[in-house]
Amino acid sequence: MTSKIMIVDNHFIIREGIKLIFESHSDYDVAYEAADGDEAIDIIKKSQVDLVLLDIKMPKKDGFEVMSFIHDHFPDLPVVVLSTFDNVVNIQRMLKLGAKGYLLKDASTETIFTTIDSAITGNMVLQNQISDILFSQNHTETSPGETQDYNLSEKELKILSRVARGVKIKLIALEMHLSERTIKSNLTDIYIKMNVSTGVQAVALAVKNNLIDID
Repeated sequence: MTSKIMIVDNHFIIREGIKLIFESHSDYDVAYEAADGDEAIDIIKKSQVDLVLLDIKMPKKDGFEVMSFIHDHFPDLPVVVLSTFDNVVNIQRMLKLGAKGYLLKDASTETIFTTIDSAITGNMVLQNQISDILFSQNHTETSPGETQDYNLSEKELKILSRVARGVKIKLIALEMHLSERTIKSNLTDIYIKMNVSTGVQAVALAVKNNLIDID
């Protein structure tokens, strides 16, 4: 089944370039385009959109305002940010609002589709460059010998401990009497709190800060 994509970017040439990339991918159809935040919100309200590719800097409502609207009214609609801005504040803000991915506009076609494929299934994957920015931020904020707890809840630590042991999401859900969707959502929250994009990075930081024991 073809997923309907909406591109939100105020630059016509950018939208056309993205559409060309999708022409070779039969699983996705660029069904909607918006040149500003107001237009994007109007389309989301009236149409069946399966994923949003969202720019940040736009006229009228910007990407943050659109993301906030989606977070409040369409929380199950996956959003991947596609931006020229690589500063950690923008990245963290978008991820905390629920974005499933953050790509720079020079990302490769392979990276774009890897991120979108993941977002469509409710998972989060970050471009390596973005992941490095977030991971570096973690290391600069912690002095040698210091530890952080990242404000992880007891439930999140239990999930992370199971991930560290290689337990699959389906089995984690069964063991904790939760849905797979809930576990995936909890993992996304963990990644955001820890400024990482993969389970491996989260486990590494958790072990480093003595939050979990993998023995």
